[in-house]
Amino acid sequence: MSLPTRWPIFWQVLGLSLAVLVLALGINTFVVLNAPDPPPAGYTLEEAGAALKTGQVELQNGRTLTAVTTATAPDFVAEPAGRGHFGAISGALEHSLAMQLGVPADTIKVHIPPLRRQVFGARPPSIEANRVVMFRREGPGPPPGPDGGAGGEAGFGTDGPGGPLPPPQDGAGPIVRIERLELRGDVVFPPFSAAWKLSDGSYRVITPPQDLIAPWQLRLLIGFGLTALLILPLAWWLSQRLAGPIVAFSEAASKIGVEDTAPPVMAIGPREVRQAADVLNAMQIRIRKQVESRTALMGAIAHDLKTPLARMRLRIEDLPLPLRDKLADDIAHMDGLIRSAMSFTSAHKLGDSLRPLDLSALVETLADDLCAVCEMDQALIEPNIMMKGDMVALKRIVTNLVENAGRYATSCRIELAARGPSAEVRIIDNGPGLPPDQLETVFEPFYRVESSRSRDTGGTGLGLSVARSLAEAQGATLTLHNRYEGTQVIGLEARLVLPRLMRK
Repeated sequence: MSLPTRWPIFWQVLGLSLAVLVLALGINTFVVLNAPDPPPAGYTLEEAGAALKTGQVELQNGRTLTAVTTATAPDFVAEPAGRGHFGAISGALEHSLAMQLGVPADTIKVHIPPLRRQVFGARPPSIEANRVVMFRREGPGPPPGPDGGAGGEAGFGTDGPGGPLPPPQDGAGPIVRIERLELRGDVVFPPFSAAWKLSDGSYRVITPPQDLIAPWQLRLLIGFGLTALLILPLAWWLSQRLAGPIVAFSEAASKIGVEDTAPPVMAIGPREVRQAADVLNAMQIRIRKQVESRTALMGAIAHDLKTPLARMRLRIEDLPLPLRDKLADDIAHMDGLIRSAMSFTSAHKLGDSLRPLDLSALVETLADDLCAVCEMDQALIEPNIMMKGDMVALKRIVTNLVENAGRYATSCRIELAARGPSAEVRIIDNGPGLPPDQLETVFEPFYRVESSRSRDTGGTGLGLSVARSLAEAQGATLTLHNRYEGTQVIGLEARLVLPRLMRK
């Protein structure tokens, strides 16, 4: 079965459902019509007699017929002779079993359970006392009468409530006429129960063996199993067919916003996926245009501010020293704001400048160089960790994090370790930490924990924003976590997780 890939998901799923339905019906029909007939559920008189004698016998159909000895009589022993379903045949079975066992006939009682109803509606008539089984005696002379003497036709086990039934009239009811009634020992009879009254008053009873699964149920289970085996490959094939375009769509969508030059999402697969791809591609174009406009605007602002800042540096040279120093600090601060804003807006362009580099050597060098920014404890750096990244951007990230730690803590430590396919850089300080609700908020542009905006108590509010933007541009993640000793915060940990280059 081949479904066009461009069909809507609805029609593909509907087609699979119909195929499964037709396949299931076909397999089960084939099993029902072609499977061999199950062995008969009953047993012969010889097998029943052997079970009563020995206590257990293996039947021709593979089941085991077991006799159980009980001190009390089974319920069916109390039934009047000739009553119930198959009353006449029960009497003949009792007589045959008694002859086989060599015991009086009145010590054997046979009970044939009623047949299950096969169809809905009226219950089929059962063989009751009003169904007469007639026979003739061989040889000359008149047939025996009801009491065994001569004259008339006799009923076998056909006594009614008022005594022997009269000979049936033509058309007076269902009559089965048999010239000779014989019960052969090798004929399989429907399952029946039999009780043999022993000399000590106890009863040895056989009952039809109960199967956990009937033959017809086994056929259905075989059909279900074959259906499942044949449907699984079909379901797997269609699932792969449906999931392939969706997985490709997800992978392409994940690159949007990370890779500035990410290709458009391929519009392939079902109609719904193609429509989503078209919408996503249009959104990607709009986002790229907005980012480019923002970058161009920030570049223009920075360029236009550089000229007046340069003139201000020249003009303050003639001012008194105290005033000149203050103005120089203001100009430097404005220049830092401009550089931070430019770094924040241009971080998405790092994709073209990523190169393999030795992250261990870079972090070790930074740990030595940044001792003047923050008092550094002994760095713990795992050697020979490689990654694909931008060296300048990585220096900026680590520097921003160490500067942030030096601003609020008395000391910090840099750690670098490999974690499977990733490399983890951690800057750990002993500062006051952050309120839990601000661990993410501090990454927002121009957000500062200290709200006075004073340069003496905080930075520009862009340091962490720039660090996270540069990290995400290299496929990394940057998060902050409080460090606890019991329930008390003992510091802050900045965790930078980068993809590493695995050695072959």
